[in-house]
Amino acid sequence: MIRNEKEYKETIRRIKQDEAVIQKQKESLEKLDLKPEEIDRVLNPMRSFHQQLVEEAGV
Repeated sequence: MIRNEKEYKETIRRIKQDEAVIQKQKESLEKLDLKPEEIDRVLNPMRSFHQQLVEEAGV
């Protein structure tokens, strides 16, 4: 739960950072010639946490 402006700004910063990390991780996994299903299996926990932050921030 975001309680103040400082926490909101930190959450927005984290959302942007997570997006970059997820994209980088996806690119790394694609270079390993993994199947799309395997890549999704690895990335889904990260995506889930990221989505929770997005919903919490209301963006």
